[in-house]
Amino acid sequence: MTLAEAMASTAAMQAVFSLQASLRAMLDVEAALAKAGAAIGLLPMAAAEAIGAACGGEMLDTAELAAAGRHAGSIVIPLVQGLRAAVPAQAQFVHLGGTSQDVIDTGLVLQLRAGIRLLQADLGRSADAAAALARSHAGARMAGRTLLQDALPMTFGLKAANWLAALTDSRRAIGQAARDALRLQCGGAAGTLDVPGERAAAFLQAFGAELSLPVPALPWHTSRAPLARLAAAIAGAVGVTGKIGTDIALLMQPEIGEVAEPAAAGRGGSSAMAHKRNPTLSIAARAAAMRMPGYVAGLLAAQDQEHERAAGAWQAEAAIWPGLMLCASGGIAAIAEALPGLEVFAPRMTENLSLLPDDRLSPAIPAMIAQALADHQAFEASLA
Repeated sequence: MTLAEAMASTAAMQAVFSLQASLRAMLDVEAALAKAGAAIGLLPMAAAEAIGAACGGEMLDTAELAAAGRHAGSIVIPLVQGLRAAVPAQAQFVHLGGTSQDVIDTGLVLQLRAGIRLLQADLGRSADAAAALARSHAGARMAGRTLLQDALPMTFGLKAANWLAALTDSRRAIGQAARDALRLQCGGAAGTLDVPGERAAAFLQAFGAELSLPVPALPWHTSRAPLARLAAAIAGAVGVTGKIGTDIALLMQPEIGEVAEPAAAGRGGSSAMAHKRNPTLSIAARAAAMRMPGYVAGLLAAQDQEHERAAGAWQAEAAIWPGLMLCASGGIAAIAEALPGLEVFAPRMTENLSLLPDDRLSPAIPAMIAQALADHQAFEASLA
């Protein structure tokens, strides 16, 4: 990880996509594969337990695995070799019924599941904070602005309600995309489930149950649209937090002075200008939003995959996802920190509002705020 990547992501997401976590996810898949095989009689339960113990024990050296994987063309090849060496009496049963892509894809799914929980938690915190702002400032009159110019009067509560509605929509979109994409991957060598054969259905159900993953109708070795849709949903959420960051940064300009990010020791200063209070959280959110389209473009391009196993596209995806999730974590977490402590300066809003030729407020505003709050509450209830 570069210094810039470390600064632009959260420690929690870095842990989910660390080298050790990636290896742990693949080892968990290998252990579950063995248990699924034992469940239908492909291998003795004692062998599955020995393999599971080896997978849960001291991990192999990640640097050595990466070097060997680069040479072999797949990290699973040296991984399986290491496991076989750890259980020589059961070596023939290691990786039985699976293929490299099954292990890598399902391992990625496990990491994405953990990472999305982190993103959704931060989006939820932002939504709660936006709802609180919408309620407490429902009547705080301010200038609405279009094309970066003063337009008609509105309230800060409505602006916060608009943030809330977009956050709720993003949370819902990620949840639906995750349900479609985060599934077990298992097809065997060529996607034909040749090893379990007639017992394939029971094998897959056992495999999925071990990892608490749903079983798809068919292996998705070269059917990658659900993953691309998940990436787009995450990118959309980062775009929302970037937009919120843009609004805050603009409102925080000294000549506007209507809000300020929460103050904290050592934050927002300038290395050359002591008088400045920079919108650092908003900047982080905007920077993440600007980076996300590149990640999504790579995953969209990788959907064009050859026959039953891609020669390059699938491998490209595996390299893109960690960067996407790290980037998303930083942008989303920045707004989750900015909104709860956002300082709102209603007197300055009133002062700036006096510059408008028309100070009449639309009577529709309270209902609009109420609708955003109701939708937020309904979504929260659906999670219970």
